[in-house]
Amino acid sequence: RVALILLVCCLHAASAFNKPSLFLADLRIVTKGWTGEEAKDTLAFTAPSLNVGKIFGQRLPMKEEEENSCKIRNACSQQQLRKPTRKAAPISPVMMGRAAAVRANKKGKTDAAKAKLYSRYGKMVTMCVKAGGPDPVANVQLAKVLDQAKNAGVPKTNMDNAIKKASSKDQADYKESSMEVYAHGGVGFVIDILTDNNNRAAADVRTIVNKKNLKLAEPGSVAFNFDHVGQVTVETDADEDTMLEAILEAGAEDMEALPEGDDLPKGFNIFTDKSDLMAVAESLRSSGYNVKDSRFVWKPKAPVEVSEKDEELNLEAMDLIEDLDDVDAVFSNMA
Repeated sequence: RVALILLVCCLHAASAFNKPSLFLADLRIVTKGWTGEEAKDTLAFTAPSLNVGKIFGQRLPMKEEEENSCKIRNACSQQQLRKPTRKAAPISPVMMGRAAAVRANKKGKTDAAKAKLYSRYGKMVTMCVKAGGPDPVANVQLAKVLDQAKNAGVPKTNMDNAIKKASSKDQADYKESSMEVYAHGGVGFVIDILTDNNNRAAADVRTIVNKKNLKLAEPGSVAFNFDHVGQVTVETDADEDTMLEAILEAGAEDMEALPEGDDLPKGFNIFTDKSDLMAVAESLRSSGYNVKDSRFVWKPKAPVEVSEKDEELNLEAMDLIEDLDDVDAVFSNMA
């Protein structure tokens, strides 16, 4: 009996204060002087989590609900051990700041448009130099292009480098051409190309056309939906009536307001006959208007309404085509 008491006390000394039922069981064994069988029954009832069988040399029978409880506790413990640590999801720039992401996207598009503008004027300078020489005084067409580039904000160093490069015999001349494409939803594209390698330009455009499920069209099959006209872009705060009076005096035919936006300048695109483009641009400039650009464009006769899905597909294709170095611009009759 003394050995039993000492054994039980040693096993439960560390947990006696946290498990009073165990402590009470020890007291009952000692005070009542129970024998081995009585002690086993008492411990099994008051402290089922204790493996009493090891103390008395055999496993005690446990009630069914106590066995189930032990199994559940063991299963939960194993599941917690196997549970993987959850990693934090990466935070995208948009999640970190929507406004910052929008500004970055706008800046990227602005930089791309500026690079395209610089490239176009560089190619135009090359064409003028190849046709009439590098001296703007003797080459009237070159002088006009340089003046246009200055008004468009192209750095003078870019134009000087273009003239120097174009004067080299190794520099190939650039040629103008166009391609026509059937797009999604009955929309048509006219692609203006300015390149020194027509085969390369055509192959690059054809690759995107096939990738975006478009279709190349025969010359004239899409272009008849457009008017090939001159366009003068003017940045101004003048109202529509004032601007309309000014363009009629300059000899223009029509105009439309520039797209509106927080970071976009106010102004108008003025449309003229191709033969009157330079005259209208010079007239508006002499009247004090800020002429930013003058060029030939394909103006749609009747814009085509398309679904949201087709619009998204067409815009994606246009962006890819415009990113090509040999492509000057892409015109669409999508509303």
